[in-house]
Amino acid sequence: MPRRAVDGGELPSPRVVSLTVVRDVEAPSETDSIFVMQFGQVIDHADGSPVPCCTEDGQFLSEQDYAHGKCFPIVIPKDDPFYSKFNRRCMEFARSAPACRNDRKFGYANINTHFLDLSPVYGSDDEVASDLRTFQKGSLKATPGPKKGYYYEKDLMPADNETTLDCDNRVNDAPYMAVTQTSLFRQHNRLAEELAALNPHWGDERLYQESRRIVVAQWQHIVYNEYLPVLIGRKKMQELGIFPLQRGFSHDYDDKVNPSILNEFTVTAFRFGHSLVQGNLVNEQREKEKSFLLRHLFFKMQEVYVPGNVDKFLIAQATLPGETVDNYFTVELTNHLFEEAGTGFGMDLVSLDTQRGRDHGLRGYNSYRAVCGIPRAKDFDDLLDLIPANVVESFKSIYASVDDIDLLIAAVSEKKAEGAAVGPTYACIIGEQFLRLKRGDRYFYDLGGQAGSFTEEQLDEIRKTSYSRIVCDNSDIRYLQPLVFKLISDLNPLVNCESTDSIPRMSLQPWKEVEITARLKY
Repeated sequence: MPRRAVDGGELPSPRVVSLTVVRDVEAPSETDSIFVMQFGQVIDHADGSPVPCCTEDGQFLSEQDYAHGKCFPIVIPKDDPFYSKFNRRCMEFARSAPACRNDRKFGYANINTHFLDLSPVYGSDDEVASDLRTFQKGSLKATPGPKKGYYYEKDLMPADNETTLDCDNRVNDAPYMAVTQTSLFRQHNRLAEELAALNPHWGDERLYQESRRIVVAQWQHIVYNEYLPVLIGRKKMQELGIFPLQRGFSHDYDDKVNPSILNEFTVTAFRFGHSLVQGNLVNEQREKEKSFLLRHLFFKMQEVYVPGNVDKFLIAQATLPGETVDNYFTVELTNHLFEEAGTGFGMDLVSLDTQRGRDHGLRGYNSYRAVCGIPRAKDFDDLLDLIPANVVESFKSIYASVDDIDLLIAAVSEKKAEGAAVGPTYACIIGEQFLRLKRGDRYFYDLGGQAGSFTEEQLDEIRKTSYSRIVCDNSDIRYLQPLVFKLISDLNPLVNCESTDSIPRMSLQPWKEVEITARLKY
């Protein structure tokens, strides 16, 4: 059942929490690029639900209409400064599908796999995976890129039209999401083509599986070697022992570790990136060409088909600062999320995320402080060790007890952990999740002695991978900083994409087979 206040009463409406605590203030990071937010979305992106829980004019349904038990609508106050202008009192929210866990306890269904296997690119089941393949030379289906002068740009992910891309439908949320996944999709087809040239005797299945295996390994390496140190800090990673090895094989696999996605991780901790920025196009000279209101980009892929825009969206994510993780969220997300043309309003992401935490029965923020080794707060003022005074005062005005405070709104408000983009509570939860994903995955890329292990020579090449190299190799961008999750600086300058000294490129030579050996082996 959804969480209630410690005294058994109702918790404040998530919309009241959003209105009281959240501010629309720009607070750009001094060190991190937009890619920190966007890369996190590719790792974990929540599904919506089509179940109607409000009337078309924004009022509550009758009791009999709730009989299916899936509705958990968000109450909008009568005096809401924004929604009252549209006479909205009800915000759609459908409960997550329940499921029974292996330990026979109540849980929630997850239609994706629980591993870092790039399911947004390859699919999460055999049917989707097959639909995405050409079954020719190991490649994934593609849509020709837009025509630019006398030639076509690089391929895009498959699409039925110029408004939506296929595969995981969440790729259509906004162009930033689409172009980030496009870089990984292109990487697969590029590797499949190179492996086919290197091993002409390989058939479609071998080319597909080996290309997928390499791209997933590169993805995992980037996550642990580049992304997590920025997100949770190097100190936390050293404490957990999850830095990837620089040479040799790991033997970290533990069949007693459950790699399943933690409720706290998917529902709140990995939604830190929801303080999204507005859309921008930045050219090769690092000049901002065009800005978009985010409300005009949701589920609209037309901009991706404009010649040159894939590269410009990628450059924008590498060049512009991301927002800091805090209680500042743009109104594009708190009033205009997924806004339909002509309506003037959308949904409130902070309200939705808060309600999702309650729907999943998450405990209050104070409980997670204790779990993460942070002193449990006896009263509101005890929160001042990590949360700014003005935010604590706003908590006092809406929550009856310090134990009632929702995890999401408190955790995003924390002071940052040492060298991290998030506070200590989120660093704790995120760190625990990625520890499990590494130790509980028998196919993790750097493991030795497993059926899916690479050779040591192959592993050495995979370790040369960086996300900047993947962007360079799968776009027409000429200059990029080596560390794309960090802003351009004297220590992280723009370099030529052709420079393998500045941005190393892996070689596929360790995958070359002599045909007679391959015949004996297969």
